[in-house]
Amino acid sequence: MAQDTDVIIAGAGLAGACAAFVLSARMQVHVVEADRPASGASGAAAGLVNPFMGRRARPVWRLREALDAVSTLLDAAGAEGLFPPQGVLRPVVDPDQEAPFRAAADEHPDLASWRSAADVRAAYPAVETEVGALHVPEGGAIDVPAMVEALLTAATARGATVVTETPVLYWRETPGSAVVEVGRGSRTEELRADRVLLTLGQGYRPFPELRRLGLDGVKGQTVRVRRPASLSGPLPPLSGRGYVVPDSAETLILGSNYDNDFDDLRPDPQATAYIREKTARMVPGVDETEVLDEWAGVRVKSKDSNLPVVGPLPRRDRIWTFTALGSKGLLTAPLLARELPAYLDDPGTIPEAVRGPSD
Repeated sequence: MAQDTDVIIAGAGLAGACAAFVLSARMQVHVVEADRPASGASGAAAGLVNPFMGRRARPVWRLREALDAVSTLLDAAGAEGLFPPQGVLRPVVDPDQEAPFRAAADEHPDLASWRSAADVRAAYPAVETEVGALHVPEGGAIDVPAMVEALLTAATARGATVVTETPVLYWRETPGSAVVEVGRGSRTEELRADRVLLTLGQGYRPFPELRRLGLDGVKGQTVRVRRPASLSGPLPPLSGRGYVVPDSAETLILGSNYDNDFDDLRPDPQATAYIREKTARMVPGVDETEVLDEWAGVRVKSKDSNLPVVGPLPRRDRIWTFTALGSKGLLTAPLLARELPAYLDDPGTIPEAVRGPSD
């Protein structure tokens, strides 16, 4: 039976959108999404692009290439305006952070610099720190749902098809193709392609093949608040105790928490209070101003590493996965998507660090 397309991408979150845009330059791409684009964790993230993450500002995997991939992908999609040159400021909130923050600036002088407390107060009067901060000029924040939409729109302009409200029910391989069964209302339909790329995020749970990859879901929450009236001067995206991202001239997005034991995806009032309390250590007043909105989503990560998983499923040739973006997805998804064509041509080129289990 003839194939319907070259690649079926199951899932239209950040990974699926990045893959769809890159692959549509050379292949026929068909994207199926169970809900709507960016309806999972991609829609609940504040979109912080920070190459020095964690309490000790450890560099992300292949940080220079990752930063370049973010910009080049958005430029190619005609969406460069989604990533303005804001930088990220990492105020020291605990005394033991000063040494690793200074070390990051010393080891990566082209990507980061140390700012004294006096320098921070002069540039950003609203930011609280008694010690200083790590400044990352090439970092920033991106509206993730807008990025997903821009990439899918650009992929569609190249000929890709994007279908929503079409859940994946089952998949299998035949000698000549990969077959995906999808739901369309009250009926089912089979789609055939040379390859299938599963970018299902939290949607992995019903499928034993994906559960065997060693994935784990961590619920996270973000909160949009009104900018405190007392807040004066400019405010860059901040990452310290949680994060604070200016969303507009009037609003801020605060995040996040890590909940490994959750029953549902509804925002939790206790998590909101926790996020506001901890971010107030960086920007006083955000714990008292009006809450305008709350979102929750599930970040999927590998239990064995903090890196994504990309490549064919064990004992499969045509069924691939691209998942486990975790909290670093904005830096790893564009990078790995950019290299997907090479990986599909030769799976042996997939770096061992991100290659999934082989059996």
